[in-house]
Amino acid sequence: MSEPSRPAPPVPSGSVPSKFVDVLLYVSAAVSYIALSIYNKWLLDWIVGPLWLVAWVWGLPALVKLIRRQPVRPRRNPIERNPTEDAP
Repeated sequence: MSEPSRPAPPVPSGSVPSKFVDVLLYVSAAVSYIALSIYNKWLLDWIVGPLWLVAWVWGLPALVKLIRRQPVRPRRNPIERNPTEDAP
């Protein structure tokens, strides 16, 4: 017998699904690359194109996080200690 299907967890209101953000980033990277390479032919290169894609998809969210004063990299959270353990 197969396991009964479980419904997907609901997406909180006001948040955007990550797949939509990923698609938006990749499409905007492609459109901006094509638009700029119309005027600058040296951008049409096998090295510059992938670098543009990586810089756009990684750099744009990092820039937005810097503007919002959020950490670019996730902070490592050590095992939280109970504050009452430190009391004598």
